[in-house]
Amino acid sequence: MSFGLRIEDNLNGNVKNNMKIKEEKMKKFVICLMLFISVFVLCAQAEEYPTKSISVIIHSSAGGGSDMWARKVSGIMEKNLGVKMVCTNKPGGKGGIGANFVWNSRHDGYTILGASETSMTYGVNGACEKTAKFWNFYISAGSPGVIAVLKDSPFETFEDFIEAAKDKPETIKVSNAGIGKLWHLKAEMFKKYGGIPIKHSPYNGSAPAIVALLSKEVDAVSCSAGEVGSYIESGEMRPLVMTEKDPFNFPGYGEAPPITKFLPQLSKYLPMSQFLCLMVPKDTPQEILNRLGVAFEYVMQTEDMAEFIKMQNATKYGLWGQPANEMAIEMEKKFSWFAKELGIIKVDPEELGIEKP
Repeated sequence: MSFGLRIEDNLNGNVKNNMKIKEEKMKKFVICLMLFISVFVLCAQAEEYPTKSISVIIHSSAGGGSDMWARKVSGIMEKNLGVKMVCTNKPGGKGGIGANFVWNSRHDGYTILGASETSMTYGVNGACEKTAKFWNFYISAGSPGVIAVLKDSPFETFEDFIEAAKDKPETIKVSNAGIGKLWHLKAEMFKKYGGIPIKHSPYNGSAPAIVALLSKEVDAVSCSAGEVGSYIESGEMRPLVMTEKDPFNFPGYGEAPPITKFLPQLSKYLPMSQFLCLMVPKDTPQEILNRLGVAFEYVMQTEDMAEFIKMQNATKYGLWGQPANEMAIEMEKKFSWFAKELGIIKVDPEELGIEKP
């Protein structure tokens, strides 16, 4: 009886072992099959991309340079891609809210970032830990910087502005797109190195900073020539000075002098250029990055874009791939270390692996 039970137990054990082996083999087969299907689907998606609408997350508020350019580029780009590009503003956190949203979405080319040179200070501003080396850039153009006032401003010249600021330190209010961003850095530059004691008034983007001037909450605005070009052409505003090395000719107004005419010592810090761009996580499949690049090239060759560049008082870049990425990394070095020198950073660029220029 016991012998028979042992035989039965052995048979049952063998059956169980065989079943376990089969189960393990089946599990391995299913895992391999799923991996194969995933790779196949990703390859198919890359080849067919895009098959649905693309979400463009704009890192700033409506009406500013980043917003206008992202919407313009996307509007032309979708004609080449054959799908809609839906733009949504996610301002705040010095651009970090929009940037982190895109980074935390799937890196499949269906969620991309509409941004500007503000992305060059994401890291040191503590906005997004993913610095320029983690992104692919499609850089369209950029406008020079300007300090503008209303038409009835008491400051007829930049010399008047300097005199008033020195006469009553920290009372002349200059609005900008936000602390640590380019237009703040430029105004801070002539405050710290030019000895002009202005009072900074940061806003959440250039659009509200310009509105602040129009409503007379501030005395002047630091922004791009493109963002206030229409106001200057209509006579509602006047450019006091360009925050650049070179003068600039505004349509309908004339030439505005460069900051270096009054403060030549600032030449060593310039140029610090604006650029408007689309950004995609760098580990997005290369086929998708290339497809976006083809569409971007199409945009930059259209007459529509040429007219827009002219209207925005901008310089065309039209860069993507390695040239755009190299430009971004070099600009990030310059912006980040200059911001450190000004003492307006939250994270040291060295900690982020950003080399000193």
